[in-house]
Amino acid sequence: MYDIVIVLYQIKASESPTIQTLQQILTSNELPELRQVIVFDNSVSEDNPVFTDERFVYHFAEGNQGLAKAYNYVWPKSLSKGCHWLITLDQDTSLTNDYFSAVADEINQADKNIAIIAPVIYDKEKQISPVQSNTLRPLHTFLPRGGKIYYNQVMVINSAAMISLDFLQAIGGYNETFSMDYLDHWLCWRIFQEKKQIKILSGALHHQLSVLDYRNSMNTARYQQILNAESRFYKDYATEMFTEYKKQLLLRSMKQIFRGLFPYAGKTLSQYKMISGEKNGDKVTTKK
Repeated sequence: MYDIVIVLYQIKASESPTIQTLQQILTSNELPELRQVIVFDNSVSEDNPVFTDERFVYHFAEGNQGLAKAYNYVWPKSLSKGCHWLITLDQDTSLTNDYFSAVADEINQADKNIAIIAPVIYDKEKQISPVQSNTLRPLHTFLPRGGKIYYNQVMVINSAAMISLDFLQAIGGYNETFSMDYLDHWLCWRIFQEKKQIKILSGALHHQLSVLDYRNSMNTARYQQILNAESRFYKDYATEMFTEYKKQLLLRSMKQIFRGLFPYAGKTLSQYKMISGEKNGDKVTTKK
């Protein structure tokens, strides 16, 4: 048995591709293993959604609490109700019957060492998940394939990932230091730290990843949030890549200048100077 949590931000439930496609699926496929769908709304204004299935539950968060708090709000409740898995979903993922059929097959046979079951995810024609986690340019290198179990060096995005609740309980839930950005990087890092595994499904889903586009979907304030989380991850967790990461920031700033993205280049250079001024040995004392 599993629950689903869908996190919304500044979009009505009726306009979310995730909710639209899930409701369409539920009209023809009962999904008997599904206990509840929690719609966690991080928007400024409360919605009044009408759902086609009684298993939908709407929760208004009264302000953007991010992903980690949303997931941590849901998973203990799911565990207490007898669920073994939680599917985490963003608002922009197009779901399919094939995905849920694969999920049903996997949860009935998953080894206890499997911490995440996730599909291949595309944004248009570009595969964005899974990617290699041992490189700073994951979309420009070999991309992991579906139908395999990975023991290290793989990252899957949060949306459509099915998480073992036993694993979440063992690690104390999601790290709220990463309220939104790099939460998926941290979770996959933690999985491999605990010697657990990630199973990639053979099938694929489509998702709109807004952070791929500087000009049209990401302002400089949003970019700074991503930079902060990115720097924290490589400084405090994936520390073996920290020196390379600093070099990558310089290269990124040069490319941004070349492309005329001067405000972003300024943010990138400022971030480089800030983390370069810190001692490389400064790490968190406890890694959750």
